[in-house]
Amino acid sequence: MLNIAHIHPMLVHFPLALLPLVIAAQLLVVFKGDGLFDRSCLSSTAMVLLALAAVAAIFAAVFGDLALDQALTTGVPLASLETHEELGQLTAVVLSTLAAIELWFYRKRHNGLALDWSFLLLGVGTLILLLSTAWFGGQLVYDLGVNVMTTR
Repeated sequence: MLNIAHIHPMLVHFPLALLPLVIAAQLLVVFKGDGLFDRSCLSSTAMVLLALAAVAAIFAAVFGDLALDQALTTGVPLASLETHEELGQLTAVVLSTLAAIELWFYRKRHNGLALDWSFLLLGVGTLILLLSTAWFGGQLVYDLGVNVMTTR
């Protein structure tokens, strides 16, 4: 039977893979001279990938909470988990907010080079937050063996 704590690491890889693709696609859109919200094939693809990344981040945060509960029952101290948990929740909120705002601009077909670059910078900032969260999660698994092996 699948351990519920193992679902979290499966889900976190979706935003980690999708957000860099979103940024790359958006960069291509801007360098082609199109607007991020003009509904070209590439800008639409980036929008769908961003929405998928946001949904995956929300599910990863929910299952991360369940994994945290399981880690606590095996004796992992809460202090070891808190930074990753807080960053994970913040990442899910920021990524979802970014996706919601971009979808609103996409729906309204707003355009402008300054607007495009602003959202690209916000995307890069969100990626840095996401990678920081992943780094702390990696420390939990690879340094402490959280939900991988029993603690001593």
